[in-house]
Amino acid sequence: MKDYRYVKQVDLRHTGMVYKFTRKQNEFIHTEVEGQLLYNLGFKQTDILGKNLDEFLPYDIANFKKEYYCKAWKGETVHYESENKGIHYFACLRPVFKNGEVVEVVGSCIDVTALSTIEAKQYSVMQQLPEINQMKQSLKSERKKLVIKENSKFIFIPLAEIVFIERVNRKSVIYSYKKHAETYESLTSLNQQLDDSFFRCHKSYILNIDYLEVIEQKNQKYCGHFYDYDKSVKISKDSVQRLKTYKSH
Repeated sequence: MKDYRYVKQVDLRHTGMVYKFTRKQNEFIHTEVEGQLLYNLGFKQTDILGKNLDEFLPYDIANFKKEYYCKAWKGETVHYESENKGIHYFACLRPVFKNGEVVEVVGSCIDVTALSTIEAKQYSVMQQLPEINQMKQSLKSERKKLVIKENSKFIFIPLAEIVFIERVNRKSVIYSYKKHAETYESLTSLNQQLDDSFFRCHKSYILNIDYLEVIEQKNQKYCGHFYDYDKSVKISKDSVQRLKTYKSH
């Protein structure tokens, strides 16, 4: 797999499944797939790669999943539960943007068949399946919003959509794959609303660690580049090692 920003923190390849799809002529075509859940469901990679949902799933299940695929292709991060061949799983679809347009969707699934009751779920999440707990924490972060005041309006920006924040003159500019917003609030003030996915990498920048792809050294200075994003950030020398440590785990 080349890149799975959403599932990089939780290694679902061993306990679940990760995949990608794109849209061609109104059909959703799967371009990558791997993970133990794939085989538990009775599939091989060749059953899915290059194919749409109707080609490997029963009609009712394919139609059910298409609704969520459509929502994801419209730019929504989608979560749902489903069942196939007696296996119950929790799924997330996350769109990948390029120049403001969705170019592909990354999906992740984890088997929750053993969690048959609410009590069992609550217990197992904390005691038996820590990867589900991590996944739920990540989903909780996605629901959080950064609240800023722009002129006479209050704007709510999902934390999961923020790539980085830059201080420019007297304003803070919040960049995402969809658009950017500006506020007179300081970086220190904004940082108090952010979660552990964000890092103050420079006096003028806060970056989303999960979107960071490359740290480049230019003479004695460092800059950070993001996946499918044309803007970069400055990174202080003291921050480089801490970011390398985080990204390597």
